[in-house]
Amino acid sequence: MTTNVNHIRSGRLLLEYFCYGEGTKTIICLHGHGRPASDFEFVTGEGRRVISLNLFHHGNSTFPVDEIEENPLRTSEFIELFEQLLSVEKVTRFHLFAFSQGGRFSLCLLPFFIERLETVTLISPDGMDNHSFYNWSSRQKWARRLFRKFENDPSRIATYSSIAFRLKLMRPKVKAFVDEFSSNKNQFVRASRTWRTFRLMQPDNSAIAIALKTHPIPFLIIMGSYDQVIRPKQAYRFAKKIGMKDCVKEIPNGHHFFKTSSINKFIPLLPFL
Repeated sequence: MTTNVNHIRSGRLLLEYFCYGEGTKTIICLHGHGRPASDFEFVTGEGRRVISLNLFHHGNSTFPVDEIEENPLRTSEFIELFEQLLSVEKVTRFHLFAFSQGGRFSLCLLPFFIERLETVTLISPDGMDNHSFYNWSSRQKWARRLFRKFENDPSRIATYSSIAFRLKLMRPKVKAFVDEFSSNKNQFVRASRTWRTFRLMQPDNSAIAIALKTHPIPFLIIMGSYDQVIRPKQAYRFAKKIGMKDCVKEIPNGHHFFKTSSINKFIPLLPFL
């Protein structure tokens, strides 16, 4: 299998991406937070070219740390960079496949590239609710200031998550998720920086609904029945908002989808294979 590592730059943004395999069918993939672009190697095969992006603050994709607070990433900025990627790689039509945080980026892209999209497949996508506490709080200056303080000693956040758990303000799986990231300083710093950097990447539900109605394509959201980080009911609410009530499929899984056992559960659902 042919594998190439490439980079493109647009203004202050540097994007690293991997190309796996060759073929007339192009699948562009966006990973979840803390996950590698290599998660999507499994979809390579005869006649398929996979382009897997490293989101900013992952791999060698960079966003200026000193600009996060005053000048975070804008959707229009990422669209410009994505257009450059399509031009460089000579992509005319493509399939979009994303997980978790990558889902937020994909939903932002969808209305702008609907005429070039073959299918969209999202696994437990972030970005389905711009008003969730997770997304809302990222746009509050006091919350971002608090997280910047925690970057020096993330172990302190475990104390707060324990209190929230005892007060029943935090679900067990979410607490475990938070504790996992706060136990490692590098992981927590990346989580804090992505959370703050991507806060203006807000999918437009109305634009998505219009795009999918005007240009009907296979649109699939795969959710884990046991996922407590991004729960199935969030997907069903989102699907109703965009007029795609039958697009959600559940599999017996939590939020970790890229174990071999989990991949075997959802690979039969993928419309581009």
